[in-house]
Amino acid sequence: MTIGLNEISLGLGGIGFACFAWPIYRRLTGQAEAEPLGSGKSLRSPLWWAGFVLTVAAIFLQRIAAQQAAGG
Repeated sequence: MTIGLNEISLGLGGIGFACFAWPIYRRLTGQAEAEPLGSGKSLRSPLWWAGFVLTVAAIFLQRIAAQQAAGG
């Protein structure tokens, strides 16, 4: 069994979503405190940027996989 671009993009998308969701989950369960309003710390978080980059990569890979499946 070979792993194609579709499976790779789904994996990257899942990991990217987990990077976005992990801080939210920690705040909802009371394990972490929320940043003060307007601080913008969540946008400067390396975890947030990792999630953003992985999600964008997954979107592009999914588009390439769809084009290959369509024969284009």
